[in-house]
Amino acid sequence: MTLETMDIESLPPDDHNVKRFKSLQYRYLTVYLVVMGADWLQGPYLYKLYQSYGFDLVQIAFLFLTGFVSGAIGGTAAGSMADSWGRRRGCFLFCATSCLSLFLRVFSSNYPLLFVSHVLSGMAASMQYSVFEAWYVAEHTTQNLPGEWMARTFGKGTFLNGLVAIVAGIVANAVVDLWGYTAPFVVSMALVVLAAGTISSTWAENYGESSSGQIQLMRTLKEGLQALLRDSNILVLGAAQTVFECAMYIFVLLYTPAIEKTAAVYVGTDEKSQELPLGYLFSTMMFAVMMGSLTFQTLERQSSSSSAWRLASWCTKDRLLVLALGLASTSFGAMMYDEATSLPILVVAYHVFEFSTGLYYPSLSSLKAEAIPEETRAAVMTLLRIPMNVGVGIIMWHVDDLSTPMLFAICSLMTMVGAALMTIKFRPKIPQQQ
Repeated sequence: MTLETMDIESLPPDDHNVKRFKSLQYRYLTVYLVVMGADWLQGPYLYKLYQSYGFDLVQIAFLFLTGFVSGAIGGTAAGSMADSWGRRRGCFLFCATSCLSLFLRVFSSNYPLLFVSHVLSGMAASMQYSVFEAWYVAEHTTQNLPGEWMARTFGKGTFLNGLVAIVAGIVANAVVDLWGYTAPFVVSMALVVLAAGTISSTWAENYGESSSGQIQLMRTLKEGLQALLRDSNILVLGAAQTVFECAMYIFVLLYTPAIEKTAAVYVGTDEKSQELPLGYLFSTMMFAVMMGSLTFQTLERQSSSSSAWRLASWCTKDRLLVLALGLASTSFGAMMYDEATSLPILVVAYHVFEFSTGLYYPSLSSLKAEAIPEETRAAVMTLLRIPMNVGVGIIMWHVDDLSTPMLFAICSLMTMVGAALMTIKFRPKIPQQQ
């Protein structure tokens, strides 16, 4: 057994690598969880906030669309330049952009200003899901820690992220009851400021393509695109990311109006007169995410152990990603079925999808960490988000023309295609024998 396949828990407690790994993991996860907590606080009530401002589904969908277009254009540039400008600086840029976006969202119901807010939040989202992870992978690599241990960090991060999301849902519900729909966004702003302070005091700068810190955006993007096209595995992972996250963001837009409509039909009340505990629903769905992440950690650890039982040894990271895509496709198929009357089916389907999300994030992050070259990591990761942003934008552009069951059917088909691509085209990394 090599060091890469050993469980961290099996190593001596004074092992130098373990100490450095745990220190790095703590510094990364502290910031990651605060940032994700700020994001989760916005989830349960963003639709309701805009509804309280007097906007309908089409207007709200257009704001979401603005965010995705912004992420595909401005977010790509901002995330890609982090390789040459510095990943830590990129994280600071995320914090500044996110804070300004939240400020506009909270203190104005003016539609053009909300449009600007989503331009900024789209850029921030692209950075959030690329620059932070790129910083961690670079630090992990620089310290010569075993590459296999990155999966432990991503698995633990997704598990704890689920716990943070559960708490965020409860907090959001409580502060909305006290101060109204803007309250979760004010708390979110405070958390982003806290994250910026923690980055400032605990993170060192690292670079990809250049250590000079000079911005060479076009060169970085070009080299990132070349790296992406050279490796078919990166393309397959990008396709899996595109279809899953397209479906996920469509779900984020639709799950509130869909369950409100279903609940109204199911209990025989007026849809507009009921007030569902959306924060608590959000918390239970995030518990499902946490269980998905825990499942990933357990199966992934067993798959790399020489004493693993037969089924667990089959559960490699690429197969767990296929499982996540398959479960997502199944859950969207259930949401599509009779969504206007079957509240129990819809609720179970929501939670199955969130469980698949808990499997998806650590498996995809681990596979990308293995496949993407370090020198252009942030550039490649932001380039991979372009088709996702474009895909979501196209679907949301037609949201007024398609019924909710049809949109769920599209999500089911997309994730099924992703599972098929991963199964047929992905070539797993063969571990070296010693």
